Parts: sequence; C-alpha cells; structure tokens
Amino acid sequence: MTDVSRAAALELLKTYRVDGSCLYMVGTFDTGVTVFSQQVRALNLAWSAIESELLPASISADKNSSTKRKKIAIVGAGFAGLSVAASLLAKGVLAELTLFEQRDALLPLQQGSDSRWLHPRIYDWPKTGSQASVAMLPILNWTAARASDVVVQVLAQWGKIVHASSNDSVRLYCNARHLQIHETPRPGKRLRIEWVGEERDPADGAAHKGRISLATGMSDDFDMVILAVGFGLERDGVLSYWRNETVGQPSLDEPRRTYLVSGQGDGAMIDLLRVRISQYRQDRILEEVFAGHDQLLFAVQALHQKFAYDLHKAGLFGAFEALGTKSKTKVEFESACERLRRRLRRDTDVILRLQVKKLSQLFDPKTSRISFQNKLLVYMLYKCGGFVPSTFDEKKLVQQHGIPESLVIRRHGTYRDEQLEDMLSETLYQAIQMRRGTARPDPFSQIDRPCWPGGYFDTPGPSKEIGKIGDDQRSHWRKEYLPGPTEMLATAFCSAIAGAILVRHSKGRLRVTIHRAMVFGSEELLQQACDYQGTKDARAQQSAAGRTFPAENGTIGQAYCCRQIVRSIRDIDSTKLNASMEPLKLHEASRLMSKKVGFVLAIPLLEPESRSSHTAPSPVLGVIYIDSTAPKFFIDDKELKQIVAMTESFLEALQRAAIAPVDRIRNIQLAELADTTKPAQKLSNKVKNVLELVTTIDPPRVDIPLQLNFDHSDFIPIHSTDTK
Repeated sequence: MTDVSRAAALELLKTYRVDGSCLYMVGTFDTGVTVFSQQVRALNLAWSAIESELLPASISADKNSSTKRKKIAIVGAGFAGLSVAASLLAKGVLAELTLFEQRDALLPLQQGSDSRWLHPRIYDWPKTGSQASVAMLPILNWTAARASDVVVQVLAQWGKIVHASSNDSVRLYCNARHLQIHETPRPGKRLRIEWVGEERDPADGAAHKGRISLATGMSDDFDMVILAVGFGLERDGVLSYWRNETVGQPSLDEPRRTYLVSGQGDGAMIDLLRVRISQYRQDRILEEVFAGHDQLLFAVQALHQKFAYDLHKAGLFGAFEALGTKSKTKVEFESACERLRRRLRRDTDVILRLQVKKLSQLFDPKTSRISFQNKLLVYMLYKCGGFVPSTFDEKKLVQQHGIPESLVIRRHGTYRDEQLEDMLSETLYQAIQMRRGTARPDPFSQIDRPCWPGGYFDTPGPSKEIGKIGDDQRSHWRKEYLPGPTEMLATAFCSAIAGAILVRHSKGRLRVTIHRAMVFGSEELLQQACDYQGTKDARAQQSAAGRTFPAENGTIGQAYCCRQIVRSIRDIDSTKLNASMEPLKLHEASRLMSKKVGFVLAIPLLEPESRSSHTAPSPVLGVIYIDSTAPKFFIDDKELKQIVAMTESFLEALQRAAIAPVDRIRNIQLAELADTTKPAQKLSNKVKNVLELVTTIDPPRVDIPLQLNFDHSDFIPIHSTDTK
C-alpha cells in the first residue's frame, strides 16, 4: 500500500467517524439512500478501516497472529450492517464482531416484502449502466427482484461467509432493547454498550440449536462501534414503506378511489406513480415510455448531466417544460406522454399534498431530494393530468374529498435524530450535532461509489501484505462479478479456438481464454471472462473465471495498451520468456507463469476509435490470451489469420445480439470512465527481445461500441417505431 492510498483511506474514514470517539456511522445523514448505495458505503468503511490500519487484518487463513483481536459492535443487521460485517470477515480482520438488531430477524424490513421492487442502479437513470440489474458487488451481491427475494439472495451468501469464519468471530443479538452507547472511563478509546437481547445463530438469525433464546440484560466494552441503523422508524405511525399493501393493484371493490399521498421524497413519489400507473415498476416503465425516442433520451441525458450532480442548481422544471416545446424533442416528448397517458389507471385519483407552494419547487435541490428519474416521471405524470398537487391542510383535503384513512399514504421521513439521541450518550450526540452544524455538504456525507480496488474483497489482509499471498491462491483470486451468460459465451468461443489449435498441438499444456475490458471505480481492468480452455491440464481445481488484472500488466496488458497483436518470438527460450513477465508486473495480479511456457499470444478486440460512450480510455473491448508449454510450438501468421477470422465472426454475432437481444439476455452497458481516448502505446523496451507486435495482421474489430456484458434481464425491451 502506498502512502497516497493510506492517506485516501484516512480521509474517507473521517466521513464515518464521530470526532473524539470510536463511533462510526454508515449513511445516516446521506440523501438518496438505496440498498445498493448503503452497501457500497459499508464496503468503503471496511476498506478505509483496513487500509488506514485502524483494524488489523490477517493474510493467513488460520488467523494465527499475536495481534490482539479488536472487539467491534455493529448496530443494525440490515443491508448496511450485514455488508460491513461480511466484508470484515472476508478480509480476515482480527476481531470479534457483535451484531445488534432491534427486531426479530436479519434484514427485518425487507423480509416478506413482496410489493416493493429493488433494483441496484435504476435511480441513477439515465446514467450509463443504470439499467444493469445486478449489483455487481464483491460481497453480498444480488439481482433486481422483489425485496423479499433479494433478502433470500443476500442471506444465503451471508450464511456461507459466517460458516467459513471461525466459530467465535460473530455474535448476534436480536430483539435488542434498551441499547445504550456510552463512554468508558477511557474516553475515545472504547465505548460501552448496555442492552437487553436474545442471542441467536448469526448465520440466519434463528435460535441456536438445542437451546432456547431468552432475553438477557448485558453490557460490554468495544474498540469500535458502527451504527448501521438507517434513518430510524417512520413518522406518523404510518404503515411502513416495506410492509405489503395493495395500492398498486386494481380495486376489486370500488370503481374509483381517491388517494391522498403526503410527502415530497422518493418514497412518496414512488407511491404516487404506483397508484396512478398501471403495472408500474421503476425499471420497466423507463423503457416502456422512452423506447425508440433517441432524441428525447439524448436531451434527458444532457439534463441529467447538468442538474443531477449540482445540489445548488435550480431550473429543472423549466428544462423539462422545454422538452415539449423544442423542435428536436417536441414530437418524441408528446409521444412519450401519450404512452404514459394510455397507462394511467382508471380506478384511481390522487391528490399529492406538498409542503412547497409550487410544484416547480419540488424539482429544486434546495426544497427536494428526489432522484432525477422520479422527477422526470412525476413531471410527465403531471402533464398527463395524472394527479392534483395541493398545499391544503391534510384534514381539509380528507374531509373535502371524503378520503378514508386507508387511502391516505404518508411519507414524512423518519425519527432519525430522535433515535440517535435516545441511543447515544449526550456527549456523543452533541459531538454529532456540533460537527454537522450548518455545514454543507454534510460532514458525514459519504461516497456511494466503490473506493476499493478491483478484487480487493476476494483476498484476506490489507494491500500492503499482498505479496504474502501464496502462488496457488493467485490462480483464482481478485475476482469480481462476472455475468453467467457472458461466461458461457466466452467459454464456448474459447473452447472452439482451443479445438482448432489442438488438431496439431503436440504434448504439453494449451490454454485459451478471453478477458473483457471493464472499469471498476476509476481503475481500468481486464477480467478473465471464462476458465482456461484447451488441454485437460489447462484448468486448476478452482475456476479462474472472474479474476481481474490491471489493464497494463502482463502480455494481455501489452496488447490492450498497444492495440496490436502481441506474440512471443519464434523459438524463444522459455526461461527468457518467463523472466520477461517480471517487468510486465504479471505477478502483481496472477501466479508466476509456468517455467515451461514457451509461447504466448494476446489478441486485442478493438472498438471504433471514435465513439460517443465507452467504458475505458482505450478502445479495446477484450483480449484473447493463448499460451502453450509444447516444445517448439508457434502460431504463425497463416494460423493467426484463421483465429482472427473466427474472432471476427464471433464479434459480428455479438453485435447482432447487442442490437436485437436474445430472449431475456441483454448486453448491458457498464459505467463510463472517461470521454477521451488514450493514444496507442509502443511495446515495452524491456520485453522487445522476447515479444513482438504482429504488424502484418490487423486485430479483429467491431463496427459499433460493444462490451462483453451479456446478462439476464427479466423483461424483453420494447422495440417501437412509433414516434407520434
């Protein structure tokens, strides 16, 4: 670990820590909070705590260390609490974890919640990658689904992580009451927690086998206390946002019902849209309304860039109004509104009660914290006459329209501050209030994009000890999420190439694989998209699929940076070839290359040089890698042309599949890194005596921007030529 990365970890840690104490908070004062963003904040906390050396972590699997184990308390066993606990366990932190949950189960809010749909990134729409239905997290990953189904996905992974840890690593107390956090006689060093709770099996929250869970009053001191309590209980005694209800379903009793929706946050806006739009779901509705309207989408993306990230920029309502008047977008905007109008439910009316005087104020950052996509949809619903905004007193509205209590939906926020004040000592609570003051942005505002490097949570210990990782583990480490359909495509293609080569391959090992270009945070990576194909000894006991490599490392890194085919020189001595991997930093991300390898080949797959959007500064969508230990083996230009031709045919098929998706599999664009393209580099002088650029054969190239990110989607996109 460099001093720069440690400094970055220390700086990030400040946004979590309460001054003068060992108390840390996850996402407590952030706005626009989602399950996914809270998980990212939790993993960022784990990364910063380990890399700043606040928490000791062990490389060795048995955790045999003379370092004293820390005692860590995590208050809240929701998505954030479980994510930070799971990440600390995965990194081998030398600690005893104690989880406290106020309710009777893990992930209690979302358990059994069938009426709420969770999607990891849809609130970032229309940002690139926002429609990817997989969270792509290295810890407790999940796919868009009903909230109750996401709980099942996450708890299954949590249980595996707990079972893989040592028996005394985690304790869990459910139904935790009277939870009080106070200073110890050594202020700032430790905190004392006093509670009444039932000890449970940490893997699933159930009672321990063979013993009854009884509530017990206890107290203990901790070296670190992490609050992952969310925002607290909802105000007004309202039915929780996560409880099941039927507002999104057609009425079976009355021909028409009038609802009152009170609130001006994302929760209120989602309920407004559910009540008024038939078959509404936040990820589907966007394609259903905007599909085929390219000019409108382009204009909306420009507005997102202009308004979504500036917390002080007003005027979004007026910008939306202009969509319906400008010549480039007027027709498509009217068409999109007509699509939405046809989807309006005929059995509901809605009055939206607001605190602001004008509806336009609902779109200004000073008076509202609503996601961009919800602002756009609510604006369009307003243009379609889908609701009536009002600032009248709630009692008057209820009386005037004869609205029963069962049809009043209140989303007024939570008792966040009250919960903190009740739980914390006066000194801790005042420290939070003093630091916040009137500062903007909030000093406790935390980044919700990954700060950890690719593959970080797939290996134990801090970055500075990465050199202690054994060579055997390096054959299947540094893994990040790899979509199953992408892996299957890559496997089929690489096995076909391997089959063609094996016809003349002599005794020895042959390996063929493909790496896809991707960006993780701000880091360029090449990810192995399938396990090695070739001879029977090509594969290790554990699959190498999903491994990530820095984009400039190894032979594949040379092909990526040079944008030309890289091949070892004919009849090169295997010892020299092996030695050349050191200046290419292969061992930083992989095991040492076999000393028997006498041939390597890397073929970059190129995108157009000029493109409007991409995921890496180099127009390379992937790199094919081939190596062999067969004596005197070499792929000459004639055979190389055949492999390139096979690859071009494969890429042509992928382009067609990207334009016309196959059933429920789509090629989803990932997040962008930059809008500029780096110039192609020259082959490193340090390896020119063993590697060569093949200048006589052009690498395979696609005609459109393309990525290898084929993944499942639970709905079929609409393809429409309707522009009226």
